[in-house]
Amino acid sequence: MPLRLLCAVLILITLSGAASFDQPRSKKTLDLGPSRSGSHTHARITCYFFSKFMVKETDLGEKGAARLAIVPITHGVVTECARAHGRTEKVINPDEWSGYFKGVKNDFVFFDADDGWNGGMGFAVYDSRTGKKIFEDAAIGPLAFPPTQGNEVSLTYTRVMDGQCIVPKDEIGCWARIQKNIGLESAPMPDCKKGYEQSAQNLAKGRCQAQSTNDPQCLDREIELARDQTKEANSIISYPVQVMLGPQPAIKPMNGEVRCRPSD
Repeated sequence: MPLRLLCAVLILITLSGAASFDQPRSKKTLDLGPSRSGSHTHARITCYFFSKFMVKETDLGEKGAARLAIVPITHGVVTECARAHGRTEKVINPDEWSGYFKGVKNDFVFFDADDGWNGGMGFAVYDSRTGKKIFEDAAIGPLAFPPTQGNEVSLTYTRVMDGQCIVPKDEIGCWARIQKNIGLESAPMPDCKKGYEQSAQNLAKGRCQAQSTNDPQCLDREIELARDQTKEANSIISYPVQVMLGPQPAIKPMNGEVRCRPSD
């Protein structure tokens, strides 16, 4: 079996045994009536109850939750899910993170970003005991939690990051800098030209679809414009990583497929 295929199989086996987020003991939603955002949605408060704390999300129908908070549960007394702000709420600073509740693993609370980024989604991890952010990154696809010893939490995902250079323009130099920055010294260079061409093709097709036409001349015209646009974009690299959550989380690359595409 080829080495790359073997590595991919091993990663799939590892992820298949990895757990997902903890399930809340209960969940409650308060309907606040029609949203003022002009959409047809309703504003609401959603509370997720866990053994040691509650996560409270206030969504007014606009981009990103209006308020995110972690509320301790002391002496086993279940905190009420209410519109009023409790004095023990650890409110997430909106200038530090804006998004939505994602999930909980042990004592860690995860929040998604309010929008995607270069094909991935930003996420942040907060310590429920302190209400402080301990980690943030961007991922493509789901997060997984391989089994660990004790109360440690290991996190695996496909990381997406900006290489800060354009690989197709400077394959040797640019890829060497990326390898050094993310610790992928032994990884072969991905086929960035293929990724850039696929991105240009998708961009051209999307523009023709927006014009409600399947005319081949439209695609011929738009593909050249898309290629000119994408060739000047930084290379976005995605690759599998593992992070051990704690006081000083560190990103460690894993064996697996490395992909390359232009930034949006």
